[in-house]
Amino acid sequence: MKKFLYALLLAASALSVSACRDEDNLPFPKTEEFPLVFTNLTTQNTFKLADVQGTGNPTTTFNIEVKGGDASKIEAIEVYRSFRGYNKPAAGVTRAIGTGPRVLLRTVAPSSGSIEVSINDLITGLTRASGATQTGARVALTRASLEANEGFLFTYELVLKDGRRIVYTPLSGGIVSGIQASAPYAGIVTIVQ
Repeated sequence: MKKFLYALLLAASALSVSACRDEDNLPFPKTEEFPLVFTNLTTQNTFKLADVQGTGNPTTTFNIEVKGGDASKIEAIEVYRSFRGYNKPAAGVTRAIGTGPRVLLRTVAPSSGSIEVSINDLITGLTRASGATQTGARVALTRASLEANEGFLFTYELVLKDGRRIVYTPLSGGIVSGIQASAPYAGIVTIVQ
């Protein structure tokens, strides 16, 4: 009887050890591949200064291209906009170009396509720095205050079906130079003379 109980205990412990074995991926976790979002701009993806400061509501269209990865895990793509322009300091102070905070423009399907935006949609909720630096006080952006060589930066976030997010080109603190927030995961629509 003693041998039978010992054999039963040995069998139970062997089964429980193999049943609890967890295939961890140390030192590296499993990788997942998600699509990348690219912005495709051409010379036509601009606003003319006269149109921006006029009375109409000019529009521009830019294309996003979703490439690679497993798109079946993606719920949507959130398109964000930021104003990329000069601060408006007091006279005699050198102006600097910078990018303001990110504001949601719209949510689109997780596929390639065209996005058409009007100038009125773009400036709503955006601000520009009003002090000597880009980190100073901010004022609401108006069409009359826009200048040539300023523009709008578009960035993206993937919203996954399981609730996670993938942020492309995050703007830490809301203010970065244009070089840090550039292609391929972001695009700038500029204002031309």
